[in-house]
Amino acid sequence: MQMKVGLLFSLTGITSITERGQYEAASFAISEFNEQHAEIEAIVRDISSDPRKSAEEAEALALDGVKIFIGCYTSACRKAVLPVLEKYDCLLVYPTLYEGQEDHPNVFYTGEVPNQQVHILIDYFMHHYGKRIYLIGNDYIYPRETNEQVKTYTSGKNGEVIEERYVPFGNQEFHEVIQDIILKKPDVIFSTLVGKSVPAFYRKYKQMGLSPESVPIFSPITKETEIEAMGAEFGAGHYSSASYFQSLSNPLNQSFIQRFHRFSEGKKPVSSVMYNTYLGTKIVLDSMLKLRAFDREKIMGYMGGKRMDTACGTLRVDANGRHLSRPVKIGKALPDGQFDIVWDSDKNINPEPFKISTRKASRVNEIVLEAWGQISEEAIIALSENGTIQYLSRKAAELTGFRKGNRLTKKMIGQLNDAFQVISHEAKHKHLLLLKPRIGRKSIPVMKFGRVRTRNEQYQLELETARIAAQSTANVLILGETGTGKEVVAKSIHEMSDRRNGPLISVNTGLIPKNLIASELFGYVEGTFTGARKGGAIGKFEAAQKGTLFLDEIGDMPMDLQVILLRALETKRIVRLGDTNEREVDIRIIAATNRNLPEEIAYGNTFRSDLYYRLNVLSLTIPPLRERPEDIEGLIREMLEELKDSYGDGPDQVNGEALQLLVEYPWPGNIRELRNVIERAYLLARSKARDITQDDFPANLRGYTARKPMQQLSLREVEKDAISKALRETKSVLEAARKLGIARSTLYRKIKEFGISI
Repeated sequence: MQMKVGLLFSLTGITSITERGQYEAASFAISEFNEQHAEIEAIVRDISSDPRKSAEEAEALALDGVKIFIGCYTSACRKAVLPVLEKYDCLLVYPTLYEGQEDHPNVFYTGEVPNQQVHILIDYFMHHYGKRIYLIGNDYIYPRETNEQVKTYTSGKNGEVIEERYVPFGNQEFHEVIQDIILKKPDVIFSTLVGKSVPAFYRKYKQMGLSPESVPIFSPITKETEIEAMGAEFGAGHYSSASYFQSLSNPLNQSFIQRFHRFSEGKKPVSSVMYNTYLGTKIVLDSMLKLRAFDREKIMGYMGGKRMDTACGTLRVDANGRHLSRPVKIGKALPDGQFDIVWDSDKNINPEPFKISTRKASRVNEIVLEAWGQISEEAIIALSENGTIQYLSRKAAELTGFRKGNRLTKKMIGQLNDAFQVISHEAKHKHLLLLKPRIGRKSIPVMKFGRVRTRNEQYQLELETARIAAQSTANVLILGETGTGKEVVAKSIHEMSDRRNGPLISVNTGLIPKNLIASELFGYVEGTFTGARKGGAIGKFEAAQKGTLFLDEIGDMPMDLQVILLRALETKRIVRLGDTNEREVDIRIIAATNRNLPEEIAYGNTFRSDLYYRLNVLSLTIPPLRERPEDIEGLIREMLEELKDSYGDGPDQVNGEALQLLVEYPWPGNIRELRNVIERAYLLARSKARDITQDDFPANLRGYTARKPMQQLSLREVEKDAISKALRETKSVLEAARKLGIARSTLYRKIKEFGISI
């Protein structure tokens, strides 16, 4: 029986310090299996801590016939591959502790769920240290979902979360966070940091004078491998929890450690996620051997209820073959990098992935509302009977700044009516508000900043940062989608600053060939390369002397040149290519990008974090045009005036129906797309000597209103679709009811109400 198994681990990237060990543990389990059976081909793919790459690699392997996958450390990566598993009916061995709230039929979860790990940590530190907790984590799924459960569980025990902080995935700057911890004086710190953030946080903690005797760190994540990465002296005295620790002194563990060290040719530390990887791989491979089959359902059915003696005790696979019942322990890190077991459950703790849900009981309503928001592409707010926001679509959140759980007062609802055309719908126990943009809203005055005009409140707040930037010499980072007008804002900052009499030099670093960027930025001396100008040439840095250098598309700059740029920013000196003399430069840097630089740092490892923080002294984000519809009429007026100057007489305005369409259209190309549409319409209307109408717009824009109604379904239809989908994807009404989060009796009533056949 020959079999391909896909290993999806981050051998590079933010979480590689943990996942390299998991990869070795999976390889070890496969090696032991092949020593007896020689039937498994392991195909390794480096997913680089990137969810998108995880999904791409999984699909490529699935197309090549791979049915069993092992890996995907972060919850973001796991969730990214779930659609691939469903599409090709594959099985993922997920060997990492996770936030629960999931019980997917295509996943064998061999890591701990919160009731097996997080809850016991909370009980322990509340008993021994106190109830005032400081939460710190990376900003992605696992930390946020876990901390929601921490807050709920803590509240039930009269604990207090005094602060909840999140840093970008891959962040290694913690000075300000540690200062805040010192100021707030918590009893304990609960950390859900992962990857490279872990060593950086523990080191800064110690460097700034904190000690585990006064305020210890409790983390379900920080284990032997992370402690090795940071240095044992930085981890000593802090706590973690797991089913497995390398220090367990029993014959099965001692044998496992010896065999693993022989395999890995060294004495590398072994962590719980490594052992869970080994264990999960071994269980699935043994099941396939016994069954002589690769079928996911058969494998999971065979595993269900199985018991096994392991290095961490007797484990049992739950009845549906997805989670493990296990004993758990709390360990205190020692100066040698190992853990002293300070608490042991002594018996198995059953997995309860939904023990404390971060979702409300009325799950079916939430599913319906989420689906409605996705289908309608509208700004929707669902209010409870007392005016509390129970749901709001992404669009509504962007337009209003409201959050789930906010309670809307009469004044706030009045402000909504002033700002939007509000269409109300009454539903059972809910009040739905559909927000549509108003044309020509005058309640908010126009803010002017250089060449920029806006009525949008969010943009006005961002321009206040631009105004501060103009009054300083600090570097500025402008963020925003393509076509939002980043260069216009950069020019306005320059023209409003005391450098206005100096040059503004613009460079699009994404368009210059890689081999020419250095010479373009820093210049060169005569004879540096073939074709070099006689006498050499100055670069953009020197050309911008006493002025401003605008670096557009900075996110596309090659990594090797980012190092040179960073040094130039730090020293304010540059060296021309082919020269050895340093030259001082007096410039201010404004950089811009349409990329999410924290994600580029974390997932792609394509942008340097130190350069990001050097550029990001002052930053502002330009909202996309779809989030500032109140500006569209004014932008059109400005564009028509510019077109008159270029072409002569033409239409003075856009008629009402056409203007409404322009306001409602989502503008994926932002202002640049709007400008192209208006110029085309101007020329067509000019030839007919009339105002601009819908007939002058491109076909894709004219068809937008015709397409929208087809995308919209009633809430009743969406609810029916959600229930039908759940029934198709599960084996029984009971399982479907659990997936929807409703009682089985309620589901039967809904099935009868909608006439769904089962």
